[in-house]
Amino acid sequence: MARPNEGLRSDTLQLALREALAGKPQRLEQALMKQSRIPSPRPNLELAAAFGAELVALPGVVAPLLTRLGAYDAAPDDPHVFLPVVAAHGWAARVRGGRELEPAWTALMLLAADERGPVRIGTLDALLSLGVRERGADELVRRAQQWFDGSAGAQRLSAAALLLETLGEPRVLATLSEPQPLLEYISQVLSEIADAARAAERWDGRRRTLLSLPRTIAATLAATRAHDQGLRWFEAEAARASHPDVRGALSDSLAQLRRGAHAPNAASIESLRKALEASAKPVRDAARVRPGTGRGRRSRNTR
Repeated sequence: MARPNEGLRSDTLQLALREALAGKPQRLEQALMKQSRIPSPRPNLELAAAFGAELVALPGVVAPLLTRLGAYDAAPDDPHVFLPVVAAHGWAARVRGGRELEPAWTALMLLAADERGPVRIGTLDALLSLGVRERGADELVRRAQQWFDGSAGAQRLSAAALLLETLGEPRVLATLSEPQPLLEYISQVLSEIADAARAAERWDGRRRTLLSLPRTIAATLAATRAHDQGLRWFEAEAARASHPDVRGALSDSLAQLRRGAHAPNAASIESLRKALEASAKPVRDAARVRPGTGRGRRSRNTR
């Protein structure tokens, strides 16, 4: 995570920012793009965080500038794609400063749903700066639930993938005061995956959500092990899991939990494994399966 505690050191950038806030953003945009490091795969997060630091306590309204920066729909290898990264850190700074909260959170959720790699990296970094604050995870979970209820389709799962990745960070989980809302949010995501139409399997956001889930589930179970709350939650999810991708995510989370430094004892993990195993569909009697009637070459007679 880039350190947001220092502002812009360049006099040129300082002057360009003042011009941008006065309604002339062109010089600022050019200066930011010049130092963006795009088209490298890693945008200049330090610069984006420094820009955000300038806006934390800034009086007045800066939403028009941040909205303009966040609206650039450039390709991932175009330096213009850095401007939404800067916008993400600017909005996060406004949240930290307690200013323009609702527009800021709405913009951050939209940026979290962005499919472009540099924007995802930058927005993740901005969200981490919010999650590590005191009770920051509680606020992230609350906002994630609101966004999930207020959006739909590919956008909803794309944002969920990045939010789960943020919430799976141990330093963010350490600020969580009550695990139940997070567990309920994960249940919402699992249900969305299970109930989505077949066409949703092609969505990149769905794929990334399935990649984020095991780490976040494992980290959450480890963080709540003292209350057994997470273990009871897992058993309930395992009992109702029927979709193969959901079952795969739960199984992978157990594997990660077993390898974790703060994992529950082996008996607890084995109990969870058995709960997931018990809810599996029964295997069809192989003697009653006629060769060629199943899917794929494995159902055919061996030649």
